[in-house]
Amino acid sequence: MSVIAAISSPIGAGGIGIVRMSGNGALAIADAIFLFNGKNRGESVSWEPLKLNFGTFFADGFEDKGYAVFFPAAKAYTGEDTVEFYLHGGVRIMQGALETLLSHGAVMAEAGEFTKRAFLSGRLSLADAEGVMDMIGAQSAAGLRAAYRLMQGEVSIKIDEICNKLGDLITGLEATLDYPDEMEDETLPPLEDGIRDCLAHIGALLSTAAQGRLAKYGVTAVLTGRTNAGKSSLFNAMLGEQRAIVSPTQGTTRDTIEAAIEHNGVRINLVDTAGIREDAEGDVESEGILRARRAAKGADVILHVIDRSAPEDMEDYGDALVFDVYSKADVNGFAIPRKMYTYAVSAVTREGVDTLLDAIASLYKSGGQDGGLITNERHVSALYRAKRALESAISSLDGTIDLTLVDLRGAYDALGEITGKTAKEDVVNAIFGKFCVGK
Repeated sequence: MSVIAAISSPIGAGGIGIVRMSGNGALAIADAIFLFNGKNRGESVSWEPLKLNFGTFFADGFEDKGYAVFFPAAKAYTGEDTVEFYLHGGVRIMQGALETLLSHGAVMAEAGEFTKRAFLSGRLSLADAEGVMDMIGAQSAAGLRAAYRLMQGEVSIKIDEICNKLGDLITGLEATLDYPDEMEDETLPPLEDGIRDCLAHIGALLSTAAQGRLAKYGVTAVLTGRTNAGKSSLFNAMLGEQRAIVSPTQGTTRDTIEAAIEHNGVRINLVDTAGIREDAEGDVESEGILRARRAAKGADVILHVIDRSAPEDMEDYGDALVFDVYSKADVNGFAIPRKMYTYAVSAVTREGVDTLLDAIASLYKSGGQDGGLITNERHVSALYRAKRALESAISSLDGTIDLTLVDLRGAYDALGEITGKTAKEDVVNAIFGKFCVGK
């Protein structure tokens, strides 16, 4: 494997910038360009592993004072010798330092290549690597916790446990087919029990996918209701800023307006929509109402905003989760019903706003099992394919056992795609292609 190098810190001016290189020969390149403090150029030095060494980085055209650390293969993230340089974080310094590494024999790392090498060396499973990417992209505390536990291998461990059970079933069934006279007739009943046990574990993982999506992407709350119900005012109050235009003129909001906040560690995606009325004025407002109804269909929760001073007929949202939110709680109006998922708020005084946000955030229920959550659509797809294969295996037990074996192998392969054991090269490349360069 060639020595790869890249800038690992964000591009821009900063106190510290990081340049990383990995591969057999990384230490030799470091020797040629980094001089330990108190040593003379050409003088032999000993790189003590995992020690922060202060010295001078001799770039092509300039010098900089900084630190360097050597990670031997057994201790390195990539599973191969790695050296990292911590220099002043100027754009030109970082570019010059990288160019110097390349001029001394390193090659530019591709997107995600450091983590890909960690996967190829067995340091990470494919799911663990996706956890690394989720950590970088996390937008809430809940998402960060779920990503960390994914990165730590908690999902991979559960998948491996199922695969090990499937491996035993496959081995036993192969022996039954290859040596029917030597195997006892009692082999098949435990086979069905084993398949159902695997199905139960897959079902338990799939049952976390909905909460996993909320942890990673947040809860989407769509504000709907009649014109002038106070949706935009409430939208602004929940955001804590004037994001949407507020006007007494009906039909002011013509399109969906989206913004996100974090509340109680949970990302909340707020969507303000056009007011719904039957006598829309023109094609633009009609399109806005159409978009409002479309947005409501994709919501995790609908905030049906009702003007307390002006009772209305309720919109039918079918089986969707709906919070009835009575606005303008600071003014006199009709009595607010006392029932579940009913809230009274005032955008002027902020009365009830935090209570409403608490209720929205509580739709994500980690139960202390953030790491057991399935947060990745690729994992969901693989789990469903494994589930269908095992259901097919059970249905074939009374018929051709050869087909049962085919289904068991299919389930094993599907689950192996999650951890990378059976993932094809194009899948692996596609996953690491989404990483940033330098990670």
